[in-house]
Amino acid sequence: MDIKNKIILEAAHITEVYGPVQALKNYLIKKCDNFIFIGHPFSYTNIKKSIAEKFLNGEKIKNYNTCKKTNIQFLQWLKDFFYNIFFVFKLKENIDIFIGIDNLNALTGILLKKFKKTKKVIYYIIDHMPRRFKNTFLNFLYEFVDKIACEKCDEIWALSERIAQAKMRKFKIKKEKIKIVPVGVELEKIDKISDKEKIKNKSILFVSYLDETKGVQLVIEAMQDIIKEENTAELLIIGTGPYEKELKRLTEKLNLTGHVKFLGVMEHSDLFKFMPHKRIGIASYIDDKNNYTYYADPTKPKEYLACGLPVVITDVPWIAEEIKKRPMGIVCKYRKEELVRACLKLLKDDEFYKICLKNALEFANDLSWNKIYDNAFVN
Repeated sequence: MDIKNKIILEAAHITEVYGPVQALKNYLIKKCDNFIFIGHPFSYTNIKKSIAEKFLNGEKIKNYNTCKKTNIQFLQWLKDFFYNIFFVFKLKENIDIFIGIDNLNALTGILLKKFKKTKKVIYYIIDHMPRRFKNTFLNFLYEFVDKIACEKCDEIWALSERIAQAKMRKFKIKKEKIKIVPVGVELEKIDKISDKEKIKNKSILFVSYLDETKGVQLVIEAMQDIIKEENTAELLIIGTGPYEKELKRLTEKLNLTGHVKFLGVMEHSDLFKFMPHKRIGIASYIDDKNNYTYYADPTKPKEYLACGLPVVITDVPWIAEEIKKRPMGIVCKYRKEELVRACLKLLKDDEFYKICLKNALEFANDLSWNKIYDNAFVN
């Protein structure tokens, strides 16, 4: 499909962390002459209001007025839902392709198609959990909206094969309706450095939104044992989130402030200049089948690999299978002693490290976001 002359709208929920939402936005700014982006903040983020922007020929020509965030989740959903509807009706032109990232945004696209305000609706699924909410009513409502979004959209983009299979089983969706659109990397932004510089470095990098499911608390605990054998090792944590204060308290409690550093949020382009200079990346997801990471294709492991960081990863997301097979790092259970052994292996065994580094860079050659989205827009 030639999207250059199409009018495309992407509607999504956003956090401060870079992922498929931002990657698709950047791709469409470059590839589509007339592109509109709507981003609604999740209630737990520090983003204060929704974002609505219009781009013509790659240049932003307008910021639209948007609604402020509320911390009442259900009210926030209603505001996001009606904002999408009203916004598109106020536009002079109709939309050729409406891409809804998550089921609520996809549902608004389906309703807009009923009113002939858009021609095609794509439901882009970037996460999945068998049970989304503990509250029975909220979970029922979520499942109801998800069912409509899956059944009534024109096309489904699933971030992983696990997500695709889960939706096909649950809602009896035909396989032909679903495309696998995995996570990619903006390879052109990455700094290239020599292997010698990386070998000298003894840093462990953790980049993520900081919530409890990411497991960084166990990595901090593991640092007590890591520095006993490698006293120059340091853990660098990049990101923010609701668990940040608790992680800082844990660091102080364990007397690790000299070895564990919180660097805050970093612009994505700056991150790609910073990461290649470090030694290993860590992705310590908690092993829980109701953790959305099990179904997803998390961004950070692929960005680590593309930046030349062999990875220590727990056996939760599918990418762990690739990392173990090639190898591009070490896969372990979510246990402190296993994390310690894996990190020390990659910090001290230079020959094994070089093998993982070579394999990681070769694997990353096929991770271009441009190639992934070019394929996704093919009919």
